[in-house]
Amino acid sequence: MKIVIKRFVAYAIDILIVSLISSLITSNTLINKDYKKYMDTYEEYETIVDKYEVDKGALEDALEYEAITDDEYDVKLEKLNDSFNKDNVNYNYKLIKLSVVATIVSMLVILLYFVVVQYYFNGQTIGKKIMKLRVVSNSDKKLNILNYLIRSLILNSVLINTLSIIMVLVLAKSNYLIYNEIIYVVNYVVEMAIIFMMGFTKDNRGLQDYVANTKVIYEGERV
Repeated sequence: MKIVIKRFVAYAIDILIVSLISSLITSNTLINKDYKKYMDTYEEYETIVDKYEVDKGALEDALEYEAITDDEYDVKLEKLNDSFNKDNVNYNYKLIKLSVVATIVSMLVILLYFVVVQYYFNGQTIGKKIMKLRVVSNSDKKLNILNYLIRSLILNSVLINTLSIIMVLVLAKSNYLIYNEIIYVVNYVVEMAIIFMMGFTKDNRGLQDYVANTKVIYEGERV
């Protein structure tokens, strides 16, 4: 199995572990007081989505059976879409605000797992252990905890999520929505760069490896 595939499998295992731990912690209402409100808001949002799908289907049926004209359909659909888009934006913003604590907890778990655990286990997580991978220095020097921190800030989107949290807490809704779109694009570009570099560079080093001066080896065989 090519080392790139092994890395993706290892990462999938690690993310599953981190997600389970984070979910257990954030679903505790003593730790996350917004959990119940978040779930209630999410249920409301799902109801709105379901209603939109039903109303849209009804419009399409009406057009198909010629109960309304094409022009009437276009006008009604535009109004329906406008109303739904406004609700969609509002509810997504509410959910983001209510998930601040959950996001912070998730980032802390990520840092503990991918930084502290990986550092003390000499470049291995559970996923890497299973796939027989290890993070090492690209210059044959001993890695310190800062190397793992830099990797995680980029690979696990910790830096991007931190910035998003700060913005949702300090910016007005309209400004947050604008800047959050920019963050989303930046995060997407970084993720694509990581995947491309891991898949197509000679040494399979991702962006996080170049910045942190690391590489991933398989069974002691340097790549």
